[in-house]
Amino acid sequence: MKIFFSQVQEFPENTSQIAAESYFREQDSSGLIEKQLNTGKSAVLLFSNGSPNAAYLVENGRGTPSSMGEFASLRDEVTRIRAIELPDIAGRLTLLALESQIANEFKIADPKSWMSQVAQWKQEQWSGLAEVTSDKLQGFALFWQGELQKSDSIFSTADGFVSEIPGMENGGDFLWEVTTYSPTPATQGYQCAVLRLGAMNWSRKILDRYQQLVGQKLLQTMDRELNRQIQPWRWHIALNDSNMLDAHFFPYLMDAAHAYRALFMAMGAQMNFVIGGNLTLRLLSETFEQIHPDERAILKSQRLIPAAFSE
Repeated sequence: MKIFFSQVQEFPENTSQIAAESYFREQDSSGLIEKQLNTGKSAVLLFSNGSPNAAYLVENGRGTPSSMGEFASLRDEVTRIRAIELPDIAGRLTLLALESQIANEFKIADPKSWMSQVAQWKQEQWSGLAEVTSDKLQGFALFWQGELQKSDSIFSTADGFVSEIPGMENGGDFLWEVTTYSPTPATQGYQCAVLRLGAMNWSRKILDRYQQLVGQKLLQTMDRELNRQIQPWRWHIALNDSNMLDAHFFPYLMDAAHAYRALFMAMGAQMNFVIGGNLTLRLLSETFEQIHPDERAILKSQRLIPAAFSE
C-alpha cells in the first residue's frame, strides 16, 4: 500500500476527515488525507494552501483521478485515516506523481551508483520525476532536460523535510528503492511544473540581462519592489538577485499563470521606467527565445509573452 512521506508526524490517529480538512482550511496549509482501504488500495485527497485540490484512488503506486464526493463517500472499507501537513513543494510533487505513469523501478546500493544514474539522466536529457524511498527517507526529485531541479526536490526524514538527500557524503541510508515517473502532458501537475520552470528560467535570463545593463544596485531595487508587490498575495515566491524562487503550490494552471502575469507585468513596468519601452521589449524578446521550446510553448498558451509586458 502506498504511503506518502511515512516519516512525517501524522495528525492524531482518531482525527476525522472533517477535522483534518478544517485544520488545512483554517491554517491555509497544504497537506494530504489518506484513506487506507481493506482492498489494499488507498485514496488520497490533496490540499493546496487551505483548499482541496484533487482526489485519487491509488493502487500499486498508480493514481487514478477520483472526485472529492467519491473520496468523502469512502467509509465502510476504510481501515485507517492518515493526515499530514506538507510543504508546498511536497504537495505539488505528490500531485505530479499521482498524475504520472510509473516508468521504471530499481534499487540503488551506494552514493556512487546514484551519482552515476543522475549523470546518465543528464546525458539522456531525461525529464521526469524520481521517487527515492528507504526506511529513513522518502521523497521526490524533478528532472527537467536532464537537470535536477533544486526548486522541486524534497524528502521526508525523521528530522523533518529536507531539500537534498541526507547522508550522501558518508554512504547515506542504503538500500534505496527508486521509482521513476513519466509525466502526462495534459495533466494539471505537469503543465503547472513546465509553466513554473519556464517562468523561473525566463525571469532569470531577464534579470541577468537587466543587471548587465543597469548594475547590481538597480537590480536589487527592482527585486525589493517586486517582493513588496508580491507580499499581499501570499504567494510563496521571492526574487533574490537574478533568481525567482517559486515554492508555491498552485492548484490550477490559471492560478499559476495569474501570479506569473502579475510578476512579469511589474517587472516590465520597472524596466520600462529605467531603460525605456523599446529596450525592454528587445530584452524580453531576446531572452524569451533563449528558453526551452516546451517552456516557450506553455508560456505562449497563457499569453505570457514579451509584448504583454512592455509598453
